[in-house]
Amino acid sequence: MRSLLTLISAALGALALGKGPGVTAASAIVMDADSGKVLFQKNADVPRFPASTTKIMTGLLLVENVLPDTQIVAPSDVDVITGSKMHLKPGEKVPAKDMLYALMLRSANDGCYAVALHVSGSIPAFSKLMNQRAQQIGCTHTNFNNPNGLNDPRHLTTAHDLALIAREAMKYPEFQDAVKTTRYAIRRSINQKDLLMVNKDKLLLSDPTAEGIKTGWTIPAGKCFVGSATRDGYRLITVVLKSEDWKKDTTTLWNWGFANHERELVKSASEPLQTVDVKDGEEDKVEVMPSRDIYLTVPRGETVPFEVTVKAEDVEAPVALGQRVATIIVTDSQGGKMYVPALAAKDIPRRSLMAAATSGVYPWLGLTLVGGTLYVRGKSRRTRTYGSRRSKKRTA
Repeated sequence: MRSLLTLISAALGALALGKGPGVTAASAIVMDADSGKVLFQKNADVPRFPASTTKIMTGLLLVENVLPDTQIVAPSDVDVITGSKMHLKPGEKVPAKDMLYALMLRSANDGCYAVALHVSGSIPAFSKLMNQRAQQIGCTHTNFNNPNGLNDPRHLTTAHDLALIAREAMKYPEFQDAVKTTRYAIRRSINQKDLLMVNKDKLLLSDPTAEGIKTGWTIPAGKCFVGSATRDGYRLITVVLKSEDWKKDTTTLWNWGFANHERELVKSASEPLQTVDVKDGEEDKVEVMPSRDIYLTVPRGETVPFEVTVKAEDVEAPVALGQRVATIIVTDSQGGKMYVPALAAKDIPRRSLMAAATSGVYPWLGLTLVGGTLYVRGKSRRTRTYGSRRSKKRTA
């Protein structure tokens, strides 16, 4: 089935080669998840209402700030929250892991309210945290004003910023597991009649390469969807905002993206790159290797120039084989940028005291210092022994 989809997408992509995909969405984007490179965009930096795709950020902050088994308690005024709900009762307790499923599958506005108060104490404080995290990720046109996406004239983001947020969230396995799940029974302390959370993303049922993420809809926002799919070993993030048909638009973006792009191996995980300095080691340098194979996503049939740099950390011996000692930064000419851990290619033991002392400009000085240290240590031991003997004589 997967190979058939690849063939179909390739055929569709061949028809669209040289031009972008046609979609009904007012704003759209296709982003390579590994590098963040934009493969296609349509009005991707125009601020729009995101509706419930807002919950990607709320889910991300939940994962980053709350342990999975922590009980989230529904506020006393949770009943005032409108729209899509999980029907929380005041004081009801739900584990953070299960709350994530309620947010991403049921799109529970009341669950978002409970999460916001648990993490930050108030909606304004949580909104501030959302915006700070968005800036850290690289968002430039986002202003969140609530945790659920209920319409607010000041609550705006863009297709590009939503793709960046989704890319960040998909780095967490627990988030990936939640958004690709079609049905999930949550644990809760009071409302036992409403346990089953059903995913609103119908593409999960029709496309085996789909990985979910989040639907959204309000009248001002229109039909919205942030999606993820993996084919041929790599992932694309797509966003459609104010779409006439979010499922068709998303499928069109996926088919175009995978058909018109391919992966090019930059560096193998078994290939040493360069050396970094090691302090106080038996060797003063160690070769580094990527923690994984590094690929670039490039237009099919094209060669894209790229640059590889290694940013070393302060490395002090002993160094273990496979220890992270640097970061590999791969930048291509089309805007892609990846950060990959660099690992030590061998063990580097710590230098002995004698070796450390005799290295450098004045080895004779080091030998003198070592000799002095050993003499002082020996004298100290003799003094302690003599003192011990004297003590025994006094007590005899």
